[in-house]
Amino acid sequence: MNRSFAPLLALVLSAAPAAAAPLDPEACKVLNTEHDAMIGAGLKADMDRGPVWAKANLPEDRLKKIERLISVEEQLSFRCGQLVTASPQIKEPPKPPEEKAAAAGDKPAEEVFSGLGFGDLPAPKRKPKKTP
Repeated sequence: MNRSFAPLLALVLSAAPAAAAPLDPEACKVLNTEHDAMIGAGLKADMDRGPVWAKANLPEDRLKKIERLISVEEQLSFRCGQLVTASPQIKEPPKPPEEKAAAAGDKPAEEVFSGLGFGDLPAPKRKPKKTP
């Protein structure tokens, strides 16, 4: 490593934990207000269309606003304790393994594996049991 970068690297690494400190409630309130205004302006809808669409269809200033929206959502999530960057997609908790086995019972393998989210993957084929 180049010795001239060592002090700069040490400074950046020492500042990282301080940058992630929780924000005070007033700063979080300001961020919430800014977030609501950006959502009201339709930035979230533009962002949901994906980066390829946005790059092809939006002007540079609109892309900068989407970048700011992402930054505000990260700060609200990680420094204000609000869940705005990702929300749980599972509607109900998954069943424990023993409940799955009991629910499967004597069902064919296709029925058992169809509800596990493997999509179009075929169920495993079982070898016939050898009788002595």
